[in-house]
Amino acid sequence: MTTRFMPTTRSLLLAVVAALATSLSHAELNSNQPEGSSFAAMPLTSLQAAAQTGEKSAQFYLANRYKQGQGVAQDLTQAFNWYLKAAQSGAAAAMLNVGQMYAEGRGTAQNLPQAKLWLQKAAQLGDNRASYNLALLEERSQNLTDAYQWYDVSARDGMLSEQVKGLAQGKIRKLAANLSVQDIQDARNRADRWLQTSPANR
Repeated sequence: MTTRFMPTTRSLLLAVVAALATSLSHAELNSNQPEGSSFAAMPLTSLQAAAQTGEKSAQFYLANRYKQGQGVAQDLTQAFNWYLKAAQSGAAAAMLNVGQMYAEGRGTAQNLPQAKLWLQKAAQLGDNRASYNLALLEERSQNLTDAYQWYDVSARDGMLSEQVKGLAQGKIRKLAANLSVQDIQDARNRADRWLQTSPANR
């Protein structure tokens, strides 16, 4: 049975957002797009032109420029819009950034259901930074079995980040003290089923 607590205060929501901001603070994610490395140093006008053609790596790097104010005035709305275009084209790194910005309400209205949706999409492509942050959202809401499931996904072999795998394993050990044997088994079973349907494992 999932342990649940319905948050009733704005402080809980702010805590979730702060946790996401901290855990995703290193998620500029350029290293997740090696095929687009030529776009990283491209002149802004050329990058904009490439992004306009629908090239997802160009869209991702253009979003980075707007997010960081690199060679252009910082514009979080533009950053969000370009990340979203790249995410809709299948770029996992962009999906993670879209999830982050929805969670924080940066460049777009805060929307936690949309944040979870995009984090799940990135997680389906094997990005355990996304599944780890899904787990954080569930843990902060006291949905501990759901949190365990996502930490379990984050710790599996074949995931993107070894560092995140280690963090997730630590979280799993702590959560286990507050869950029944049945809760843990249920969470693991759900993680198994989720991974079996994930495109990254097909």
